[in-house]
Amino acid sequence: MNLLAFDWKGIFAHFRQFDTNSSSLSYSLPPPTVVAGTVAGLLELERDSYYELLNENNMQMAVQILSRPRKIMQTVNYAYIKNRQDLYRSLDDEHTQIPMELVVSETFPEGELHYRIILSFRHKDVELMLEKILREKMSAHIPFMGSAPFFSWIEWPGEVKILEEIPPGTETIIRGVAALHLIKANSISLEPLDGQMPTFFREHVRREFLPDREPGPVIDLIWERNRDKIKAIFRKPTYRIQIGDQESTILFY
Repeated sequence: MNLLAFDWKGIFAHFRQFDTNSSSLSYSLPPPTVVAGTVAGLLELERDSYYELLNENNMQMAVQILSRPRKIMQTVNYAYIKNRQDLYRSLDDEHTQIPMELVVSETFPEGELHYRIILSFRHKDVELMLEKILREKMSAHIPFMGSAPFFSWIEWPGEVKILEEIPPGTETIIRGVAALHLIKANSISLEPLDGQMPTFFREHVRREFLPDREPGPVIDLIWERNRDKIKAIFRKPTYRIQIGDQESTILFY
């Protein structure tokens, strides 16, 4: 099993919740569909062409939140468009104001958002192609954190080494996001970790799109705010890995 990782950084993000209303609410982390879209952009795949290639069977992912996020609400002006002629109006003409929830680092404006994405591919050729792009900084597209106004950048953290595969049913401390259905019922520890009580959040996300952009399955992800660590009994193997001089245990979903 070969793993691949990249660090995704930016100042602002907006990962729009699929079930939000006219107020554009955001997830605190990139959902699986955004991760798949970002990988597709790095690979220069055509829009809507990659859903099967990067679905759950062909690409598993683990997400680590390396800088604590917080949210701010801003009002954004949208052009008021009802027909074709409205496209040619002056920017000073009528517009609609929509609240938009933005994700920033807790230390904003000095700090940046920082997510680590760790991937496992079924198809070796896809993995090798992406590794070459990341290593040599060959991407032809600028990645955005959810929405086009939010420029971001990607860094190569180094090779991923698997130190240990931990079998399912073992109580483990992972670093990163966990899919709720992969955690044994009532096994999440509420005890302090690293001297701090855990604070958990849940995100209701779409796991993937089906061909022709049909909506795919929906899952619940949980993440911990203070240390990005979750102690629980997991229903599938977890992996203790090393990237550079950093070790952590991850769960794929």
